[in-house]
Amino acid sequence: MADPRSDYLARLDAALVGPGRTRRSLVREAADHLDDATEALVATGYDEDSAARQAVVDFGSVPDIAASFQTTLAVAASRRTAWLLLLVLGYQPILWDSGFNLASNSADARSDTWLFHLLDNTIEAGSWIVLAGALLLLVATGIGSRWWFNGRATARFTGAFALAATTFVPLTSVTMIVTADSANAGLWVLALTLVVLPLAGVAVSARRTLAAS
Repeated sequence: MADPRSDYLARLDAALVGPGRTRRSLVREAADHLDDATEALVATGYDEDSAARQAVVDFGSVPDIAASFQTTLAVAASRRTAWLLLLVLGYQPILWDSGFNLASNSADARSDTWLFHLLDNTIEAGSWIVLAGALLLLVATGIGSRWWFNGRATARFTGAFALAATTFVPLTSVTMIVTADSANAGLWVLALTLVVLPLAGVAVSARRTLAAS
């Protein structure tokens, strides 16, 4: 006869959505609890099979336990997304204002137009705002949980915020490069590899966060 604990754990794992490491940790936690409960029931006189079945019943239904675990997974996913967003945006000011200095490299005779200056100021101010938001979300999904509950609502906000950021930054960056006649293949490669692709990875993480929440 199949062990009811194995079937329960398989259904629980299938019901959970989120980071693999955290999901596996939660399923192992449930397995340990079921094993301990089974051993305790056997010690009171239950046979192994009956004890395992009773342990599963006492633990709770899969939908109820999955709902509780899902909050943990949502927070873990949102924290990962916040870290990625902070990491990718952390080097953007250096990328545009120093180092590679894409803003200056994009400039030409048309860089004195109001549109170029508007885009330049927009991406600079917007990147700092998004960077600050990512830092706050990282705090909220980490040590902030000691002071307030930051479950699925925070995860949904983190996912939405990250998706907005991953649309705003590359769109503004690409538009600014397009407005400059001096844009060359090398500049496009830098923008693609250091701006667009990293933020696309953040967008994937953000979508997974929304799915987990």
